[in-house]
Amino acid sequence: MTVDTATISAFYERYLGRGPDAAGLAHFAQFDSVLDVERAIAHSDEAVRNDRLSRIPTMPVAWKICILEEAKLIFVPIAKNAHTSILTALLRMHGIDWRDLPVPDALDAQYGTDDDKIHSVLVGHNTGLLLKDRSPAFVEDVLQDPSYLRVTVFRDPLQRVVSACNHFFVQELDNPMAQRHSRQVVGAFAPARPEQYEQNPGEFWLRRLMKYLMANRSPVDAHWMPQTDYIKSLRIDHVLPIERLDLLERIVEARSGQRLDIRALNVRGDQPAGVSRGKPASARPPLADDVRTAVEEFYWLDRHFYEAAKANVGAIERQFQR
Repeated sequence: MTVDTATISAFYERYLGRGPDAAGLAHFAQFDSVLDVERAIAHSDEAVRNDRLSRIPTMPVAWKICILEEAKLIFVPIAKNAHTSILTALLRMHGIDWRDLPVPDALDAQYGTDDDKIHSVLVGHNTGLLLKDRSPAFVEDVLQDPSYLRVTVFRDPLQRVVSACNHFFVQELDNPMAQRHSRQVVGAFAPARPEQYEQNPGEFWLRRLMKYLMANRSPVDAHWMPQTDYIKSLRIDHVLPIERLDLLERIVEARSGQRLDIRALNVRGDQPAGVSRGKPASARPPLADDVRTAVEEFYWLDRHFYEAAKANVGAIERQFQR
């Protein structure tokens, strides 16, 4: 397949502000698809260095932003905030069962849970749901369309980081899949001795995680990245508290006429630090004050947005009544 000159020229004008030269035409005419040509030009060094303002989001994991045309909705998923449950529901609403698609990543396929596998499937396949599946022009046009509503879900920041810490550093520390996320933090400290963490492994690793984060070390994994980092370059209309995912269902139904059924939340790793499932609340070791203070200080902006989201629930209920 060859891409015609008029199409290539249009991309040059849109993203580079000039017409193509002969070498560019010859090069891009041999590409396999129009979308490949558009992406190559839109993300080229010249496009990055010129004065044109791009509307394509560049915040962490922006490629996972969901665009629902039928609901005129942009949803920004955030790791550890019912991320998997919401994406599964959105796929189901579009008649897609991720289990019907092969898991492209060998490590995910061998060691991953269903949560890991669905994300691998979304990375490796074009489901039409995510920003990465769309053309740059389509994404820019949607982001400039005032009729699209922008929504995300926030979670209590202490609960979120405890959940992430227990998942990756306690429950699955030896899982090669989980080590993709934990190795930077683990490797930043001297090897842990059993007597250091055996009484309360969750708090031990949460303390180390917070020290890593407070030292501004990088990279910062998406599971403990501040929730506000996910939305820092994209204006959001509604921030919903995780306890009220029914509001997201209401919004989608009101704007599309289609039913979104999020069902059960992913609760893996959500127990308080160092606590095994089934242990009574009275037996749970308390989180040390300095660790709790460090979490609240580091994630103070997440706390602000989360509390504001809870306070705004009534207004959203009135706007999207069932």
